[in-house]
Amino acid sequence: MSELFESDVVEKTEPVIEEKPLETVPVEEEVKPKKVKKPRKPLSEERKAQLRENLKKGRLTSLEKRQAKKKGKELVKIKEEEVKQETIIKKKIQNEEEKERQLEERLEKRIRAKMEKEQEEKRTKNEIERLRKQVEELTANKREVREVKEVKEVKEEVKQVTKPIDIPKKQVSFSKYSPYQDQMMMNFGRFRNM
Repeated sequence: MSELFESDVVEKTEPVIEEKPLETVPVEEEVKPKKVKKPRKPLSEERKAQLRENLKKGRLTSLEKRQAKKKGKELVKIKEEEVKQETIIKKKIQNEEEKERQLEERLEKRIRAKMEKEQEEKRTKNEIERLRKQVEELTANKREVREVKEVKEVKEEVKQVTKPIDIPKKQVSFSKYSPYQDQMMMNFGRFRNM
């Protein structure tokens, strides 16, 4: 029975595939042989002292170079700051000069306006004085004209009062065709006005 059961179980279950892990193929790496350093010769004390001196000199020169480079950078920074300060100062000076120039222009305009106003006032004063003189002259002329008119009126009144009386002359009869017709008509007009 045990066989039966085993066979049944196998039939009922799906076949199981066995997975085999992939075999890694070993890659043959080329192994480089390590270089073997040659052993140094032992240094003598003189050589060691000389190398130490050279090392000190090299360190000193590198220190000096670094310091010089640092100073150079500082000098460049200082020069850049000076240039910036100079440009700022120049701009301030230019702004101040521009402001001063604008103020001077304003002052000149105000002075010109004031001078023009004063000249205009002088002109108006002179014009007023001239007109006053003309008015005075006209009033004086008007008085004279009034006086002259009054004198003329008085003269006319005197003339009217002292007008000579025309004494009629002896009338002569004229005919219509007489040569003295014109004189007759003139005399007739004169008498009629009286």
